[in-house]
Amino acid sequence: MSVPGATPRDPALAALVGSRARAERRAVHARRVVLATVAALVVVLAAALVAGALRSGDSARPEPAVAPERLSPADAAAARSVVARARALVAVTPAQLGYRLRVAGPVAGLRGRTDMAARTITLYVAPGDAPGAVAHDLGHELGHAFDATRLTDADRAAYLRARGVAGATWFPGRRASDYRSGAGDFAEVFALCHAASTVYRSRLAARPQDPCGVLPKQARAAKLGDGGP
Repeated sequence: MSVPGATPRDPALAALVGSRARAERRAVHARRVVLATVAALVVVLAAALVAGALRSGDSARPEPAVAPERLSPADAAAARSVVARARALVAVTPAQLGYRLRVAGPVAGLRGRTDMAARTITLYVAPGDAPGAVAHDLGHELGHAFDATRLTDADRAAYLRARGVAGATWFPGRRASDYRSGAGDFAEVFALCHAASTVYRSRLAARPQDPCGVLPKQARAAKLGDGGP
């Protein structure tokens, strides 16, 4: 018996409609799975890129916000002379770590920078700077270079434990202070060990009584390039 106003049900047509509906649902589900997978991959890739950026260079200092001061030829020569005297006060050379040293004019609030990608250390020096202070700056940047080329994550974790700050962040990123990070503290202690300096700027932990003794064994060597004692 038919119902007035209703469309008679065709079994074949109903089966076809049901099949199409199921196919559409499967297609929608497949698209959702693909989109979710792509989104997850994007998150993982972004995290990897951030970690890579931190490890490759941001642990040191970013590019100066302003260009170094342009020095006259006489002042530039005087600044290079200061650096030459400072280098004599440091037991490690940039070449031992595979780095080149550059000297530039002073930059307000910035003493040096280590570029891990270009393997260069730049010191920002005024002609009237004290050689001892510049020696410490060089030692600090050499500490960053040593960190980038020689330390493992296990070495870093052991160093932080030895300094009594096991939960500290190692890489400061672009905005955080270098002196409040594990990398900055390591660089300061490295400078105390290898440079004739009384300067100490770390804000992460107190100045160690025995700077060389706090460092990983491989970082204490007097001749790092030769693996000497």
